[in-house]
Amino acid sequence: MGKKIMRRWKLIAVIFSFTFVLSGCAGRIELNELLIVSSIGVDYKKDKTIVHFQVVNPGGTAGGQGGAPSGGSGGSVYTYTVEGETLYDAVEKGRNILPRKLLFSHITSVVIGEKYARRKGIAPLFDFMERNHEVRDNIIMFVAKNSTAKDILSMYTPIFKNPGESLRNRVMLASSSTGISEGIKEKDVVRWRYGEFRDPVIQGVEIVKISDGQGDTANLENINANDKTYRISGLAVFKKDKMVAWLNNDQTRGWSIINQKVKDIFILSHKCDSQKGNVGFMVKDVDSKTKVHIENGKLKYVVNVNGKAILQEVTCAVDVGDPNTLLQMEKGVNQALARHIKSTVEKAQDKKTDVFGFGKLLYNKDPKVWKIYKEKWDEEFSNVEFETNVSIKLESVGARVETIHEQK
Repeated sequence: MGKKIMRRWKLIAVIFSFTFVLSGCAGRIELNELLIVSSIGVDYKKDKTIVHFQVVNPGGTAGGQGGAPSGGSGGSVYTYTVEGETLYDAVEKGRNILPRKLLFSHITSVVIGEKYARRKGIAPLFDFMERNHEVRDNIIMFVAKNSTAKDILSMYTPIFKNPGESLRNRVMLASSSTGISEGIKEKDVVRWRYGEFRDPVIQGVEIVKISDGQGDTANLENINANDKTYRISGLAVFKKDKMVAWLNNDQTRGWSIINQKVKDIFILSHKCDSQKGNVGFMVKDVDSKTKVHIENGKLKYVVNVNGKAILQEVTCAVDVGDPNTLLQMEKGVNQALARHIKSTVEKAQDKKTDVFGFGKLLYNKDPKVWKIYKEKWDEEFSNVEFETNVSIKLESVGARVETIHEQK
């Protein structure tokens, strides 16, 4: 009798345990019920917020050549556009036209139209992104230069099927040109704006050429890959959360050096004496340190830059075996980088935007002194003294000593 009761209780316990396992699937959503969002775009129109959701088409991601969508399955991505009073209002209205639930956990990039960045600012966007638990903080941010987010996200390009993926890849490949090796991520902008007494920057993306029907997939059949594309171009500068200016490519390099974002950077610096031509260098292992000095009640910031240079290109007859020539080349690299840095600081001071974290450096050095300057830091920053010391050493002239221009 006792054994029967024990078996009965064991059976009840087993059945009861299954209820926990089965209930774990009660709130599930199947993958075929979701729309995977790969990129988001935000634009401004007559005080309204326009949101673009670029979603992956599972049937269009397989097969096909290069960036071309596979036949019969439609495009690899589709972009839905929704208008609202605010960003979240647009997202909610989007539920009325979207065929599936949006999944935000796979977003790779966010593109902000320049007009939105200047008029609305980035605060509404980050409020939405920070509150949504699905949105990751390592998303790469862009501002559409002289354009809209829709123009960028609607442009099919060769090789890549997904415009958002293409954007992310270009950031990595353009690092030697811009100096920014990993892109500007959401977590960077949030940290700068709300945690480090500094103004944020976001990388720009610019359409190279616009012709009729730039979003048409017929472009993928054009052998001229430059016909309709975009490029990573400069940095959008923000004062608090609203955009106020652009840094050009040289100034972007200067910003990257000061902020220790650069690894390798290409410099076309040395002009050939009495000849047409240039000498180009790849500057590697760049290391910069910024220090703040307080002298007689005045602030002075000193940036020291070190690194190595490798000769990459010579387009005139120069003797790279001559030590004096090498010294002149080395001097040219140092002067070029110093110009980039100086131009960047002057532009930031003109706009009264501390995009370097100079305020944070002062706070770290002496919180009491920072407290004195904090309330009027914009004005103080625009007048601080600045000094740059660049020491790049020429490490190698490559595998060839005599240039082809010297041969007779």
